[in-house]
Amino acid sequence: MRREFLIIVNVAFISMIVGGGLYYFAPSPQATHTASDGTFATVSSASAKDSQTISFDILDIGTRAAGVTARKNYAAYSKEDFAKIWKMAHGTDRMPIPTVDFSKNFVIGVFSGKQSTGGHTIEVAKVTDIGNIRTVAVALTSPGQNCIVTEALTNPYQIIVVPFTYADLTHEDISTTVSCS
Repeated sequence: MRREFLIIVNVAFISMIVGGGLYYFAPSPQATHTASDGTFATVSSASAKDSQTISFDILDIGTRAAGVTARKNYAAYSKEDFAKIWKMAHGTDRMPIPTVDFSKNFVIGVFSGKQSTGGHTIEVAKVTDIGNIRTVAVALTSPGQNCIVTEALTNPYQIIVVPFTYADLTHEDISTTVSCS
């Protein structure tokens, strides 16, 4: 009886993890409010009919984020929240934080998570507004099988500044593999 109970509990636990993974990593672009921890993710889509491309500036890009080991996106609407994102990227390296006018702008940080080799990149490819939804297209690039890469752990990231909006944030990941034949 006890053994069957443990099997049922384990199957239920694994099912919850698989279901959560399928929900979290679903590929469809959708909108959501920014969570209290600054992350934003995918939850509903809009028509591309009246889309407007939004310009952005790159504040920082690198391959060794200090504080984010999983694929995550963050939005910062204040100097304090931006300092948290900056620390996720730089740890304690004392790199000065750029000045951002948060009355007109906000900051987005995209992190690829820990990668087993070099050759991986992440960058914001495009930002668009469609109605009340701002979509951040994130390009994730991986090296192909024949690529020569460093055999070191990397953790690519990019931090950008965009004009402020009350629109819901969503992201769309665009994954590509570089061919090095």
